[in-house]
Amino acid sequence: MGDLTSFPNGILSMGVPVINSLGIGNVYHVVKSTESFYGDFDKNRKTRYSDGSQNLHTTIQAALDATVECRNDYVVVYPSNSDYDITAALTMSKKSVHLVCPAGLGYEIGANNSCRIEQTTAATAIIAVSDAAVEIAGFYLKPYIGIAHITFAATSYAPNVHHNYIPLKWTSSNAAAFAGSGDACAWGNIEKNYFISQSGNSQTCAAIITIGASATGANVSYNQFTIGDGNTATICISNGAVKGNTNFNIFSEAGGSGAVNGGTITKCYTIHVSGCAIGNRGAVSTGKMGSGGTTLKSYSENYGGYIANTGTTNGSVES
Repeated sequence: MGDLTSFPNGILSMGVPVINSLGIGNVYHVVKSTESFYGDFDKNRKTRYSDGSQNLHTTIQAALDATVECRNDYVVVYPSNSDYDITAALTMSKKSVHLVCPAGLGYEIGANNSCRIEQTTAATAIIAVSDAAVEIAGFYLKPYIGIAHITFAATSYAPNVHHNYIPLKWTSSNAAAFAGSGDACAWGNIEKNYFISQSGNSQTCAAIITIGASATGANVSYNQFTIGDGNTATICISNGAVKGNTNFNIFSEAGGSGAVNGGTITKCYTIHVSGCAIGNRGAVSTGKMGSGGTTLKSYSENYGGYIANTGTTNGSVES
């Protein structure tokens, strides 16, 4: 996008047809003050928009606070060799705000470690979403052990959460990584995130993604889950949304109980009676793919694990 920070009256004031057609609002840049290039940004790129807000910040929350709902503002977080340590949940309480790290994007599923956000305070999520149509993409999200990465309030309709790396750090009691309540995630999209157990041994989590039955039309697709180290995911995706979609996700028990680093998935996904599950793949034991839905109406081409020495090379059809 080039140097979008030098337009004091906003990007649209330049009248660039491509930018204007996208309807992009203000762009707020986040650079840690300890980075070698911060001085250049501070000297040559820092400015203020016509609403008085500054375009350069050293903390993510300060940039989020500067945004205005429904203006289609972007918070662009720059890479760092160290974590963006936080002591409180990042609050996304304004509609149609984007929180992205472009340097973290590029993988088909997940994100690289260009931008790591780590929660250092007990019992506190990394991001708390409380308004609609927000975007979160390109991050390596390091949670406080046993606590959610992202929480979605009942008012957080239509989020777009994609291409994030989600290490699962479990202990004796564990919250869902993506935890929705009430209508949370209705008409939303959770796609192409990579969830993998990273700390804890022989621990159990009831569900990794939770979406309630009062939500409608939630789409949870193309995500990848790897559960190892003796840990157990009772359910990976609990998509209770009416008319929800749970499609083309990948699940692995990392070899299961027979492997040194193996884990257990009890059920890969559960869905509402009006939901659907299409094209999911699981390197898991027989009978572990899905539950819920409606017989002959909800499932198509979902495959369980490879059956060794039987000639079945494409997995066993489970639903």
